[in-house]
Amino acid sequence: MKFRIVSLCLLFAFRVGISQNIDSLLLKLYQESNDRSRIEILLNISSFYDQHDRNFIQAENYLYEALQIAQTAGDNTLLANTYNELGKFYRNQSKYPEALKYHNLADSLAVKMGDCILQATTLNNIGVVYRRLDNHAQASEYHLRALNIAEGCKDTFNISVACNSLGNIFSLNGRYQQALSYFNRALALSISQNNLLGQAMNFNNIGEVYEFMGDYRNAKYYYTKSLDINFKLKNLKGISINYNALGKIEMFNGNPENAYRLFQNALDIDRKLGDKKFLADSYVNLAKACLALKKIDKAKIYLDSTITIAQQIGSPWHLQSAYEAYSDYFVQKSDYLSALLSYKNASRFKDSLLNEKNARHLSTIQTIYETEKKEKEISYLLQEQALKQNELEKNNAQKNALIIGLVLSSLVVIVSLFAWRTKVKSNIVLSDQIKEIEDKNRLLEIQKEEIEQQKIKIESNQAFIEQKNKNLEEAHKIIESYIENITDSIRYAEKIHESIQPSLSDMLSIFLDAFIYSKPKDIVSGDFCWLTRRDNLVFLALADCTGHGVPGALMSTIGINILNQAINEQHLYSPDKILTFINRTLINRLNKSTGEQVLKNSMDIAVCTFDTESLLLSYSGALIPIFIQKGNSVEEVKPDSITLGTNFSHSASGFSLQNIQLNHGDWVYLSSDGFFDQLGGESRKKFTRKQFMQIVADSPNMKGNVKVDIIEKKFLQWMNRTPQLDDVLVWGFQV
Repeated sequence: MKFRIVSLCLLFAFRVGISQNIDSLLLKLYQESNDRSRIEILLNISSFYDQHDRNFIQAENYLYEALQIAQTAGDNTLLANTYNELGKFYRNQSKYPEALKYHNLADSLAVKMGDCILQATTLNNIGVVYRRLDNHAQASEYHLRALNIAEGCKDTFNISVACNSLGNIFSLNGRYQQALSYFNRALALSISQNNLLGQAMNFNNIGEVYEFMGDYRNAKYYYTKSLDINFKLKNLKGISINYNALGKIEMFNGNPENAYRLFQNALDIDRKLGDKKFLADSYVNLAKACLALKKIDKAKIYLDSTITIAQQIGSPWHLQSAYEAYSDYFVQKSDYLSALLSYKNASRFKDSLLNEKNARHLSTIQTIYETEKKEKEISYLLQEQALKQNELEKNNAQKNALIIGLVLSSLVVIVSLFAWRTKVKSNIVLSDQIKEIEDKNRLLEIQKEEIEQQKIKIESNQAFIEQKNKNLEEAHKIIESYIENITDSIRYAEKIHESIQPSLSDMLSIFLDAFIYSKPKDIVSGDFCWLTRRDNLVFLALADCTGHGVPGALMSTIGINILNQAINEQHLYSPDKILTFINRTLINRLNKSTGEQVLKNSMDIAVCTFDTESLLLSYSGALIPIFIQKGNSVEEVKPDSITLGTNFSHSASGFSLQNIQLNHGDWVYLSSDGFFDQLGGESRKKFTRKQFMQIVADSPNMKGNVKVDIIEKKFLQWMNRTPQLDDVLVWGFQV
């Protein structure tokens, strides 16, 4: 509340101070005859209407009045400076094509005049526009050109601007040491020039790098230093940025209430300034804080506002962030289909910012969802088929009974006819015999009529049965088609599941040698491995998810997504912190707000980082160990006894971290428990970790392709005719 009161007071004081000067500026404008002075006054007036009064029409009018004077005066320097101001105005309005238009006009004039300072300024301005558009390649190209030109003419101001911008680009792309190098250079220049605004900007940027690195204590220190300077300068935009930054630190530290207050302070300022990008920042941050506080209705309002603004300014980053938060929103409402669709939208915008793997994750989830729906349809069809089969069997029994009755009746008729003829031949003159024959004839007629009726019924039933058989055949075809489609979908899910995991070539590009042995229990595995790299630091993981088949694949997709989020968004580089983040995220996603578990189990996992220069391996594990082979010696490094997603208390206490110094030629092995727990052998016992370690110890100098053949052969021999109990995944690599 203190910060909010102070910021509001600053807004009022600043607004009053500027308002008192605007009248004097307007008076001076009409008294001044010098073109250069008139343009400077017009630019100052425009800046007031743009940044403080938020009257953009007035601001634009004064800018174009300055442009007319510059064009009439024939002074290219004045004209170029005015072009740059127009470019910055449109940039702040998020009208980036117009901004680039005027900055490029300014650049052409600067090149024509050979003015290196003006050219460096313009190139930096163009770089900022491309950075706003998230086009980091183009942005870095222009800032490097600006830096080169500024260094040539010893333009310290533009050197500082270029270093700041390049630092931001390196930071956003995970190259933190390069980012700190540029920011520290810019900070030194700002201090030497007593440039407080530059110092505030650099302190904030350095704090952001430490935030990305997961060093929240240092991040908070630098953010606070920046905020102190911005308060002295009454720099409202800087104060807003600092509030949002400090709010995120509070979120990371588990203090959503403090974060909410800081985000609200930022929003109060952003509404006054009117910069849509900063408004979107504050809205999405407030939404995340509300979700953490279980204020989901309020979170939805902020998310809707974020999406509206992001669509207006064309920001895929804000759209991605908003839809990711929307996914959490729907999870809290137990609307998992909508959560899936929101995640799909987030992934669509994330493609251009990160990589193509997230789209593959989504395809897997969608396949799983469609598969489950088709399985239900098939279950219904199979039930219907069983009923029809029972009815058919009943009808066939009736048909057979009718045929047997007809045959028996025919036999009776034949026997009766034979007896009648015998009696006629023997006693043709006897009247009583004649009468008996007549009676029997009448009986035969009756029987004949009954037989005809039975024949009609049989023919009718036969036609009905044939139609039923035809319907059943069609039902069989439909069911077979559904089964074929489901099988194809699962096979496709299998391919997607394989594609989002590291290939052998990926491993061999990093390690001296490697292998991977995968044997799913069903078509799709619930086990997965994961690999990514940041400079000389390699991140890798092997996980065993709940279940196998389609449910296991779904959990695998969620697991890979959270691992990518931990590295790419949370910038967590220590295995124990990564495990803590995964555990907390799984608990939030897989459990209802009441604490009732959606899933009984979730994920066992081993996470490692490997420094390719120092050969230091850092490891944290949840029920999955790692094995280190040095020559003939094999050592098991044991994990923590916890399954991720099921233990709230462990999320707070943290996981143990173990550091192992490796040497060239050492092997590292990871395996899911499906390998160790497989029953087999003569006594139908578990394979055990001990046997696995013995296999590894017996093959110290063998290549990876030979090792995997031995492992597979031993495993299949052990299984013999025993059914496979679980998914199996074994991963080995040599450093």
